[in-house]
Amino acid sequence: MRVIQSNDLVAYEDLNVKGMVKNQRLAKSINDAAWSTFRQWLEYFGLKYGKITVAVPPHNTSQNCSNCGEKVPKSLSTRTHICPHCKYLEDRDINAAINILKKGLSTVGHTESQAWGEKTSMLVGSDLLGQVSSVNQESPVTTR
Repeated sequence: MRVIQSNDLVAYEDLNVKGMVKNQRLAKSINDAAWSTFRQWLEYFGLKYGKITVAVPPHNTSQNCSNCGEKVPKSLSTRTHICPHCKYLEDRDINAAINILKKGLSTVGHTESQAWGEKTSMLVGSDLLGQVSSVNQESPVTTR
């Protein structure tokens, strides 16, 4: 999967797909996009290629200004983010993507795992893969 192979970290919104499908206007688009399957593939290939995948809470990712952090309420039809606080102007989706990445990086920066009996702590702003020693470790073979 190219998304995984070309990035050290992939952050995405932890969407409640089951709840979203209940909205009749969105159900067909959500099911057509196969969001749940896409997430499963991200997580699978992330593990397979030793890349970090992070599901972040979707709350206000498109409403908050990625530049100053202030909430800028807008309708779904508003496609441009214009912050009245800091005058930042950006496409709504790019603004949301920046917020998702920031949330993902802050989550990874504070993650500890006891996987495989090792303590791994990843630091934001440095080589993430160099800090993870055994993401792709295979299960040990036991003999009888």
